[in-house]
Amino acid sequence: MGVIKLLDKTQLKIVPHDNKLQNVIKLPISFIKDFLFFFDITPDDLPKLISFSKELEKNRQFVITNKNRFNSLTDKEKEVFILVIKGKTSNEIAKILFIETSTVSTHRKRVKQKLNLESIFDWYTYAKAFELI
Repeated sequence: MGVIKLLDKTQLKIVPHDNKLQNVIKLPISFIKDFLFFFDITPDDLPKLISFSKELEKNRQFVITNKNRFNSLTDKEKEVFILVIKGKTSNEIAKILFIETSTVSTHRKRVKQKLNLESIFDWYTYAKAFELI
């Protein structure tokens, strides 16, 4: 294993980026090389790393945008949500939670309304973003 260099914060430069409100931090090339070496990342791995980074940012934005919606679910609705994601039927959920099947249907309906869910893909998007699966 190589030597780990401590980053000198004076080497970081914050510069305006394309006249947008956001700024970009410019890192010295030695920092990037040390990072790649430390984590044993080859240039061939960079496209995967970039894709993974974009996916993380996309999930983070989804959580920020939908946090209030998700937090509006009651505890019972969240329980039903998790069981639906796990592939349980309404009858199975009713037995697990000791409630009527019609109550499960009501909870499912409210979850769909509150989160504006249209397909099972939408259910999984929320479950993944809020780390329920």
